[in-house]
Amino acid sequence: FFMQQMVIYLTSVQAEADDDLWWRQRHYFFNVETSIATLAMCTTGGKDWEDIWVLIQPLGSFSAFAFSFYIAFFTFAVMNILTGIFVDNALQLCKPDDHEALCDHQKKVQKELEEL
Repeated sequence: FFMQQMVIYLTSVQAEADDDLWWRQRHYFFNVETSIATLAMCTTGGKDWEDIWVLIQPLGSFSAFAFSFYIAFFTFAVMNILTGIFVDNALQLCKPDDHEALCDHQKKVQKELEEL
């Protein structure tokens, strides 16, 4: 989506190609591969998303909103899912297995018998 919007924008303002903004837009959204890499860098900390926001703003409010939604969705939804998976795995590793639970139960029963 962003690459398509950027190509339309870049071809319409190609006369002003000397502008540094134009060259940065072209650099980060030149093809599908660089667009995907740019979006991945924005969400994983490889590139500050504000730098890319400056490049997307001239495309219009819809593209800016779509980019904001992408960043917010990834940050809150995807990262929460990944965090939940790691926490769940950590909890599973902390839980005693059947043998340990049986040993603990036998020790508890033995202790109660000794107290009687």
